Amino acid sequence: MFLVKSRALSAVFALAAGFALAVPVAAPAFAEDGRIATVQANPELQKRADLLMKGVLDGGGKVSWGALEAGAGPESLVIKQIELTSPDGKKVTIEEISVRTMDWANSKEPRYADITFRKLTVAADAMEKEQADSLKELGLDSVVVNGEFAFKFDEGEKSFDLAKVTVDFAELGELRLRLKLTGITPADLKTATGGDKTDKPGTDKPAAPGNDAAMGLLSRLNLAGAAVAFKDKGLLARVFKADAKKKNISEAAAKAKLIEELTEERGKAEDEVTKEILDSVIKFVRNPGEIEFVASPSSPANVMMAFMTVMGNRATFKQLLGLSVAVK
Repeated sequence: MFLVKSRALSAVFALAAGFALAVPVAAPAFAEDGRIATVQANPELQKRADLLMKGVLDGGGKVSWGALEAGAGPESLVIKQIELTSPDGKKVTIEEISVRTMDWANSKEPRYADITFRKLTVAADAMEKEQADSLKELGLDSVVVNGEFAFKFDEGEKSFDLAKVTVDFAELGELRLRLKLTGITPADLKTATGGDKTDKPGTDKPAAPGNDAAMGLLSRLNLAGAAVAFKDKGLLARVFKADAKKKNISEAAAKAKLIEELTEERGKAEDEVTKEILDSVIKFVRNPGEIEFVASPSSPANVMMAFMTVMGNRATFKQLLGLSVAVK
């Protein structure tokens, strides 16, 4: 598999992955002794907002917002003009978080949720140094993100359906993800991660999850379907521009160099699956648009078996998961 050779490009992909997997209010973590400052609001809306923000109160900072609204549905909530301040004074702002549905009764471990956020803005100075340097390398001093996600645990079917995750980085690109797993319940996940373990004697920390629990979960876990797509909205052009400036070459030469490196890796590939993926990546780099990887197994594929297969025969792995890649 090819390696991303640009530090700026790899950092943006890392940021995208982080936002895609995090709760929309992901930002500096705050502590439970942090302060939530709000305008006066309906007590039920205030309770919901407190529950939603509680997860980011694990580091000692502050959260404030300007307005709360009920939204359209019985479980909905709209929070506007949010500001998150870390203990060292770094700030992240979010114009709006809209909760369409949410398992408020189990807010710490919700069984379902459907949430969007608009204009999550992080200045480079509020990031880790490596991320900040990479962002500035791309010619930006802040990143603005819009996104949405929806998921549901079905305990009867023992399935987890991540129906949609969309993370749209202004002036860079849009990442989309969907995933469906079977053979899993919230209780299984909690046990495998140590959530049901008895606290260690003499400590206030839960015991670490056992390997047996994690391996047991993997042996039962099946992939029913997945897709990840990236739509370029200026990221690659910025990467080529930054690389050209660093190497004192033209942007066209920087692009040609990346294609050359990918082509070399394609020539070294020992299996057709890797060659096919690299062919698609090269096509995407030549004419940036959208690239999508899809897994559509004919029946749910065991995750542990898939991991074992990819180490041996990638053609079998591709067939098992029904893998395909498309460039649009």
